[in-house]
Amino acid sequence: MAYMVAVPASPALVMGIEDFVNAVKHDRNNSAELYIRMVDHMTDRMLSLFMIEPSQMITLSSTQTKVIDFAVATAGKASHMLSRQIYKKVSNKEFAPIVARFSQLYWPAGEDNDNQAHLRFAIDDVFAIEFMAVAEQCAAGQGEQVVDRMSAVMDRLSDEIIQNFFVANNDHVKMGFVTQKAVDIGIDGSRKAIRAVNHKVLKGLNASQLKGFMGHYAPIVRAV
Repeated sequence: MAYMVAVPASPALVMGIEDFVNAVKHDRNNSAELYIRMVDHMTDRMLSLFMIEPSQMITLSSTQTKVIDFAVATAGKASHMLSRQIYKKVSNKEFAPIVARFSQLYWPAGEDNDNQAHLRFAIDDVFAIEFMAVAEQCAAGQGEQVVDRMSAVMDRLSDEIIQNFFVANNDHVKMGFVTQKAVDIGIDGSRKAIRAVNHKVLKGLNASQLKGFMGHYAPIVRAV
């Protein structure tokens, strides 16, 4: 059996993907701007999924809320700045392999996904089975026994999404040493921020709350 990650796409992200792909396919001159806008929407979706949504599952102090809000705003601005620096002069010909990737990533709304568009990609069996096993234990009210395993699979999930949504696209464009270093630092910072929020949230949840937490994320990992 094969498995995949499928993240529901917001209406803004759906429009962003379709506008970018159509611009490249029709050789329009605004493809770079549309790509940057699409990445902004992907960034918003990722930050919402891994930082905003989990933080809403617990009661945070005003200081903790401000820290998360600052981290989200900073990550969004950094992503936009780097995307513009990397892609502002990329041609439609250079965008072609990225469009090919999105033809695989983008899962348009239809009967096979409850009329909800997603971004999807394949994952290995070992990770998928472990993720589902943890989700099942949480659903059975045994989440407090698997918090460390839950942290591990959530870390892996966020890493996989960062790799497939962002890093894999960067592999198709040329960038200088300084820009590559800035990208590496930005991605590493995002990973650490996401992990910090998830670890903080998970340590503060009881069995019932852990059931709700994994119930929120469980549909993202599924059999094909």
